[in-house]
Amino acid sequence: MISTQILRYFPHFSGLEEDALGQIASISDKKEFDAGEELFTEGDRASHFCLLRAGQVNIVYRLGDGQTVVADTLGSGEAFGWSAFVEPHRLTASCVANTGGEYIRIEGESLRRMCDEHPTWGYRIARELCKLLRDRLSALRVRIAAAA
Repeated sequence: MISTQILRYFPHFSGLEEDALGQIASISDKKEFDAGEELFTEGDRASHFCLLRAGQVNIVYRLGDGQTVVADTLGSGEAFGWSAFVEPHRLTASCVANTGGEYIRIEGESLRRMCDEHPTWGYRIARELCKLLRDRLSALRVRIAAAA
């Protein structure tokens, strides 16, 4: 379990009441990682929504020819593993650490259940998740334009 104060730092949860934060904190833990470590692999089951506390990670797509391309680079305060929130709960990319760091893992199934039971929380979280997806798509568009 993590502190509710840690969750307040992230926009995905900053507007929620203390009770909501407490319930989300109870299904969360901290993980450390080393540079070069693959935190998750494209295609695997998405079991956790993650919040980056420290360090830097790349979101990496594997192309059909075996090559990889960095879709985005994330730093402290950003989120990844959104597939744990969205069906079919399969990871759409891999996540590889550039540096050592720390992230928070929030158990996806429990978070989805909480959002179903508390639609107001679910709406706030889903709205922030949509912003995350918009930003990720915009970053990818910039990378594609730069490579062309």
